[in-house]
Amino acid sequence: MRIFSELDGLKIENFVFRGLVLSALAAEAIIILFSLQTGSFDVFASYSLILVQLALGLYLLIKNRRSEINFSFAAFCFCLGLWTYEIFMLRQARLGPDLVFWGRQVFFGPVLNAYFFLYFSFVFPKKNIASFKWSKIFLFVPSLILLLLLSGPWVLREAYLTAAGPVPVFGAAYPLFAAYFLAYFFWGIINLIRKYRLAKGLEMLQIRYVFLGLCLTFIVSTGTNLILPALGETRFISFGPASTLLLLGFTVYAIVRHRLMSIEVVIQRGAVYGITTVLIMSLYALAVMVSEIYLRKIIGYTSLLVTALAALAIAVAYQPLVRSFQSLTDRLFFRGRYDYQKILRRISQEIAAVIKLEELTRLIVASFIDTMKVIEISFLLPEKEGEHFRSVPLAIQRYKRIEIDKNSPIIARLSAAKDILVRDEVEESAEVRDAMERLGIAVWVPIVSKDELIGIIALGSKLSGDIYSTEDLALLNTLANQTAVALDNARLYEEVVTMKNYSEEILQSMTNGVLTTDNRGRVVTFNQMGERISGRKAAGVIGKTCEEVWGGRGTVTLAVENTLKDRALLNHETGLSSPERGLVPVSLSSTLLRDSQGKKLGALITIHDLSELKELEDKIRRADKLTALATMAAGMAHEIKNPLSSMKVFAQLLPLKIDDPEYRKKLGEILPREIDRIDRIVESLLGFARSTAPTFEKVKIDDILEEDVKYFADQLKAAGVKLRKEYAVLPEIEVDRGQMSQVFSNLILNAIQAMPEGGELAITTAPGKRIENILQTIKVRVSDTGHGISAEMAKKLFDPFFTTKYGGTGLGLTITHSIVDGHKGLIDVESRIGQGTTFTVTLPVSQSIIK
Repeated sequence: MRIFSELDGLKIENFVFRGLVLSALAAEAIIILFSLQTGSFDVFASYSLILVQLALGLYLLIKNRRSEINFSFAAFCFCLGLWTYEIFMLRQARLGPDLVFWGRQVFFGPVLNAYFFLYFSFVFPKKNIASFKWSKIFLFVPSLILLLLLSGPWVLREAYLTAAGPVPVFGAAYPLFAAYFLAYFFWGIINLIRKYRLAKGLEMLQIRYVFLGLCLTFIVSTGTNLILPALGETRFISFGPASTLLLLGFTVYAIVRHRLMSIEVVIQRGAVYGITTVLIMSLYALAVMVSEIYLRKIIGYTSLLVTALAALAIAVAYQPLVRSFQSLTDRLFFRGRYDYQKILRRISQEIAAVIKLEELTRLIVASFIDTMKVIEISFLLPEKEGEHFRSVPLAIQRYKRIEIDKNSPIIARLSAAKDILVRDEVEESAEVRDAMERLGIAVWVPIVSKDELIGIIALGSKLSGDIYSTEDLALLNTLANQTAVALDNARLYEEVVTMKNYSEEILQSMTNGVLTTDNRGRVVTFNQMGERISGRKAAGVIGKTCEEVWGGRGTVTLAVENTLKDRALLNHETGLSSPERGLVPVSLSSTLLRDSQGKKLGALITIHDLSELKELEDKIRRADKLTALATMAAGMAHEIKNPLSSMKVFAQLLPLKIDDPEYRKKLGEILPREIDRIDRIVESLLGFARSTAPTFEKVKIDDILEEDVKYFADQLKAAGVKLRKEYAVLPEIEVDRGQMSQVFSNLILNAIQAMPEGGELAITTAPGKRIENILQTIKVRVSDTGHGISAEMAKKLFDPFFTTKYGGTGLGLTITHSIVDGHKGLIDVESRIGQGTTFTVTLPVSQSIIK
C-alpha cells in the first residue's frame, strides 16, 4: 500500500498510460508479424480483439483502481478477452480431447461476464445499495458453483468435429447455466433501467451510453451470429465477438469522461461518417470495377491512372461530403440543436460589441434563459472594494441573486483551474461540491482576463433535465472568452465615463474659465465660469472656431494661435470682450495639449477674471492716493511754511528796518530764494500729477538711456564719476519716452549726488522673465558706489517729501515710482552703507491690451 501511495504522490498515471499504449502497439506489431507468417487472418483478428479488450480493462484500472465501477467493468473486459481467447482455441482444436477441453473452457468467460456485468449494474453510475459489500459475495456463489460444474461433464458432456464445425453435446446442468446467464444479464439491465428513471444530468447520459453500446452490440452480434448463419452465411461469425468492442468503447467512455457528448451528436456523427464512408468506398469500388472490367474489355489492359484519380478524388471530397451530410442531418433531424448552436454563436458575436455593463448582463442572462432553457441563472462580478462576488442586479424572471465570498472553495477552484466547474464532475473535493449544492448551481463558468477571475456566469440545471454536454461546455467557453473581452470593454467604458464625469465636475466647479480646442482651433470644451466671464453660452461656442466666436484679432483667438505655435502664455494680463460686461480684464494662461506620442492635439486656455482684483487695486490705489495726498499736504504745509515764516518775519520788520542797509541786503537775498523754493515744490507737485497719464510707444530702451547719459556727461566728469555701461540685446518695448527718460534722469542724478567724492556709475540692461521662450519683461539697473543708506531709510525712499539731501524736495523718487507703476512695472532698491545703492527697474515688453 505504501508503494501505491508513493506512486500517487508522483502522479505517474500518464507515464503508465503511455507505457500501456506503447506495449499495446508492440504487441499488435508482433500479432501482425505472426499473422503474416502463418497466413491466418483469424489469428490477427482474434488476438487484436483480445489485445483491445485487455487494454481497455487496464486503462480503467490505471484511471482509478479504487473505484468499484472501474474495477467491475475492467474485470468484465478481462473476462471478454478470456472468452475471445477460448473461442479462438476452440476453433483451432481438431482432436476430440482438445474439443472437449476448450468446449468446456468457453463457458468460463460467460459465467464471469454475467457476474461482473451484474456487479457493474449495482455500482454504475452510483452505488444504490448500502449493503452491496455482502451482496456481491452472495451473488458470486452461483457463479462459483457453475465454475466447479464446468470442470466435469455436467454442462458440456461431449464435443465432436464435423464439416460445419464443432458440435457440442450438452450435459444435465446446461439449463442451469443458461438460466444463470440470462437471469444475471437481465437483472443487470433491469438495474440500469431503474437507475435511468431516477437519474438526472450526467448519470442519465452515462446510462444512455451503456444502453447504446448494448443495443449496437446486440444488433451486430444478432445479425452476424444468428440471422446470417440461419440463412446459410457463416463468413461473418467472427464479427460477433468483435461487436463487443462497441459496448466496451461506449461504456469506458461513459465511465472515464465527465464531459460527454450528447447521444444525439454521437448518433449523428456516426451516421454521417458511416454514410460518407460507404459512399466513398462505393465510388472507389466502382472506379476499380471500371478499371478492371470495362477498360480491360475495351482497351485490353487496366489503368492504374483511374484508380489513382479515384483515390485522389476520395481524399479531396471526403471532408466536404462529411460537412454536407452533417448540415443535412442537422436540418432534418436535429433542427432544435442546430438553431441552438447558431444562436449561441450569434450571442458570442453580439456581446463582443456591447460596452455597457447592464446591457451586457441583460443580453447574456436573457439569451441563456430563452435559448438554453435553464432553470435559473446569475451573473456575478467582484466588488471593487469588498470580499465578495455579487450578482449584477437585474429584474428578470428566473434570475437568481447570489453572493459568494472571495475565499469560497468555488472561487478558489475557478481561480486556480480557470475552467468550467460542473457539479456532476466534482468528486474529489467534498467542500466544493457541498458549496455548489448549497447554492443550487449546476455549472460555474469563469470569466478570465489576464489570468484574473473578473466574473462568473452561474447556470442552474436545464428545464429538460439534460446535462451540459461537451458541445455546450465548448460553446460556454467561447462565450466566456467573448464575455471577458466585453467585460474589459465595459469596464474601460465605465472608467472613461467616470473620469469624464469627474473631470466635468472639476471643470464646471473651477473658479477660472477653461477652454480647450483641437489643433484647428475648434472649441471642444467650455466651462460655466468661461460662460460668465465671456458672456457667451457654451452651446454657442463649442464646435465653432475661436475666430468665428471672438474674431480674427480676438483675445482668445490670438492666445490659441500662439499656443498652437508653441508660444504658450502664463498669467498674461489682457482684456476680453464680453457682450454683457464690455471689456473684462483677464489673465490668460495656456498650454499645448499632446498625446502619449507627443503629437499635437490642441490648446488649453485658462481665463482668470481680474475684475475684482482690478477693483481692489483701484480701491487700494485710491487709498494710497488719499494717504499720499495727506502726506503731501502735511509735507507741503511744512515745506511751504518754513519759507513763509521767513518771509513773514522780514515783512514784520520791514516798517522798522526799511532804512537799514544790511536788512535790505538780507531781504534781497533771502526773499527770492524762499520764493524759488516754494516754486520748485509747486512744480514738483505738477510733475507728479502729470506722471499719471503715460503715452506708450515702441522704443529701444538703450536709446533713452544714451540720451540721459549724454545729458549728464558734464556732471559725471565734474564729479569724478566713471561710467560703466552693459547693454543686452533686447527688443523694443512699449513705454512713454518722456516719462521713462525722467525716471532714468532721476536715478542717474541721485547716483551722481550720492558720490560727491567720485566713484563708479553702472548702467546695465538684461532680459527678464520668459514664458515658453517668449520674453515678457526687461530689467534696467542703475548702481552707484556711494555712501549708501540704511534699510530703514530705504523703506521710505519712495514716500513723498522724504529726502536725504540738503535742499531736496523729496518728490523725485515718488514721481519715479509713480511713473514705473503706470507702466505696469516694478522698481526695487538694494543698498548697503558704505558700498552703494542699486535701483532695478522691471518693465513689461508689451503694454497694449489685445482686443
